[in-house]
Amino acid sequence: MGILVSTLLLALAAQDAKLSGPQPGEKASAFKVFDVASRKETDYVAEGKGAPAVLVFIHELTRPAAALMRALDDYGQVKELRGLRTRFISLSEDRDGAERHLPVVIKSLNLKCPMGISLDGKEGPGAYGLNRDVMLTVLVVRDDKVSANYALISPNETDAPRIKAAIDEALKGYAAPLPAGPDELRAEVVRLREELAAAREELAALKLKNAPKRGEMERPREDEQLVNLCRRLIQQQATQEQLDAAVKDIDTYIGANDVFKRQYAAILTRILDLKYGNELGQAEMKRQLEKLGK
Repeated sequence: MGILVSTLLLALAAQDAKLSGPQPGEKASAFKVFDVASRKETDYVAEGKGAPAVLVFIHELTRPAAALMRALDDYGQVKELRGLRTRFISLSEDRDGAERHLPVVIKSLNLKCPMGISLDGKEGPGAYGLNRDVMLTVLVVRDDKVSANYALISPNETDAPRIKAAIDEALKGYAAPLPAGPDELRAEVVRLREELAAAREELAALKLKNAPKRGEMERPREDEQLVNLCRRLIQQQATQEQLDAAVKDIDTYIGANDVFKRQYAAILTRILDLKYGNELGQAEMKRQLEKLGK
């Protein structure tokens, strides 16, 4: 009798433990999606060429599930520098409706990693055996094989640490392939330079907002809108036309406000001292200081 009860309990436990998608060690087959951002059909597995990836299949989107997706999206962006590819896949019977609705969802959740709509409808890729009774199926993949599988019935942010640990394990020892030829190398250099310029701009904006003047322990609080307008003067790619438009907007905002004029002069002086912006921007800021009589 005791053996029978134990057997029944084990069977019930097995039924309760949801399985969804290929299990660790099994192949992650190629499948097609409609990528929402590019509005093109693509294959998130094939395009990765064996690189570590996180595939998040969305069976049902709830607020707690969205919180986990944001956490994985943030981690995916950080680990992208190590070669990780994070992809979200929506499972829907109504592709047209999903195409209209998902851009709103992406914007609302502020997701940066790509999202696609499975071309296989609500069931998802046939070879994956996804379970419709779970809300999210999260697969960690490397070399086109699943290294970790999470079939989440009630996903939330508390699931993030164990998934992140599986991601870190998949990234161990992985080195992204080097560009194959001169054209790819040139494209990679251009991409890295753009990312570096963007990072420098962001750092400059933060220093502009928070750094005290030279010779001062702290500076008076400056008008936030004025600071934001002045950030346009330090963009590395700014043209003279863009700088002229920025100056015009700043002049309109300042008007006859003497306090804003003094703050503007202080901001320009600080920017020039720190040598932010390109040559056109620095020349324009010097002209503005001369106009202010500083």
